[in-house]
Amino acid sequence: MFEVLALLRMVVGFVLDSFLGDPFGRWHPVVWVGKAIEKLERLLFPQHRSFRKEFILGFVVVFLLVGGTGLAYGFLGWFMRKNLPLVYWMVEIYLVFSLLAFRSLWLSGKKVFLALQKGNLEEARKNLRSLVGRDTEHLAEWEVVRACVESLAENFNDAVVAPLFYASLFGGLGILIYKVVNTLDSMLGYRDFRYFFFGFASARLDDLLNFIPARLSALFLGIAALLLGKSPKRALTTAFQYARFHPSPNAGWPEAAMAGALGVRLGGVNYYQGKREERPFLGEALRELVPERIEEALSLLWLGSWFALLVLALFAWRVGYPIFGI
Repeated sequence: MFEVLALLRMVVGFVLDSFLGDPFGRWHPVVWVGKAIEKLERLLFPQHRSFRKEFILGFVVVFLLVGGTGLAYGFLGWFMRKNLPLVYWMVEIYLVFSLLAFRSLWLSGKKVFLALQKGNLEEARKNLRSLVGRDTEHLAEWEVVRACVESLAENFNDAVVAPLFYASLFGGLGILIYKVVNTLDSMLGYRDFRYFFFGFASARLDDLLNFIPARLSALFLGIAALLLGKSPKRALTTAFQYARFHPSPNAGWPEAAMAGALGVRLGGVNYYQGKREERPFLGEALRELVPERIEEALSLLWLGSWFALLVLALFAWRVGYPIFGI
């Protein structure tokens, strides 16, 4: 019975996210995590710059937040499962529902595509800001397409596959811990002057947790390409050939797989707050970067997400619970 419920919490949570999207507001777990990170940064970041202290205190932040969250929800979950089982499963479903971002990611990409389809490049640039951190004000149409496809691919892992992967292993606790680490990386894991040392622990832990899911993401995109009549072979060979060139040890896998599936070349020059940054090319330019590529990427995202749910929910049912059941 417990095994079936372990599967259902993932399926119900994913379906709720698919139809309702993120439950934005002060009750969203990521909002709480973000506020906690801000308070810890204000409390622990040295007033007088010391790279050694920043490096050590960055690990302290990770230990306090990840360890504290794990202990708190681990104990709370154990108590609810023993005494309030109905409440426990409702909370578990809510965590999966609120910490996935499949619908939000898909809608963000769809808005960019619809704006380009209407010929409104300025609106497309504006809509793109919800997906990327690069400067968008002066992007040409093909650059908007490239940026959107890259973000859809990278966030396919962060918003869908990795959360489902850890939910399949550890339930609500797993997906919660993953999102804590992912939020730490998004807020502190920069390589700029302020966060290079203080955010080191956050960035490296995020890299570690995404190692397996990122490679699964490439596989799921390859399967989605097969089901959509595209080239799964090219998707997977491009991932294996080009992923290692990406500055991130993980993001290159889904991005390269998406490039191969679509037959496009991703990467190139980006600007962040006016600063030029060159990214290695991923894939071969067999087709042009036109708005239709976003629509195709959205189809790959949609089918790949549902297939990821199928595989990982079955894993939770048959394998995850007996080994790691929480």
